[in-house]
Amino acid sequence: MDYRNVVNHILELNKTNCVVAIDLETLIDTPADFLTGERIIAISLSFLDENGIKTEVLVARDESKEEEDRILQEFDRRMGELDPAIIIGYNHSGYDVPLIRIKMNRRGYSKQLWNLKRILSVCYLLDMMYVIADDLYAFDGDYRLRKLSDVVIHPGYEALKLQRSKYLTKREGMPVNKAIELMWREEPDNFREYCSGDTRDLISIFYFIFRRMMP
Repeated sequence: MDYRNVVNHILELNKTNCVVAIDLETLIDTPADFLTGERIIAISLSFLDENGIKTEVLVARDESKEEEDRILQEFDRRMGELDPAIIIGYNHSGYDVPLIRIKMNRRGYSKQLWNLKRILSVCYLLDMMYVIADDLYAFDGDYRLRKLSDVVIHPGYEALKLQRSKYLTKREGMPVNKAIELMWREEPDNFREYCSGDTRDLISIFYFIFRRMMP
């Protein structure tokens, strides 16, 4: 199945807000914590409306289960309102969506995230990590899976007005996961900018790629 044909068909049939970009930020101390049910501290979502790209960042006030539950419920509500036909992310097939499913599987029936449960069952999940690898291969003949921090500064996308906020995690002697945690705890403005940049840049690149393909 060629995802290009599927996506273009969905875009032709739906309104502007049919695509939502999502990204989770979590607390991870070691690689062994990866996809073990780690705490979600922020959820970013970007979509297109009549005024252009809109981004919302849901941030936990502390690392309690109650705060994680609050932002998950708000995320569930917003996704129900947006009702996307396509959900995009960057390696969201390998991390964000599986982690959301872990969280849903651990909730009781009365506390289920019903909007997310339905949407993740019927929408088209498009991992932009692979779409961008294809697109940049056509640009420079180099097919590889890149870090998003490398993607946003690639010459193929230099003309786009991207946030390019990945630089915020570059702290001397500090791994990325600790830089993200530091921003969340002590630098709320930087943290929101970092979170919004990932989904905002990704949806900008999505429309750049697929509008070129549309007749």
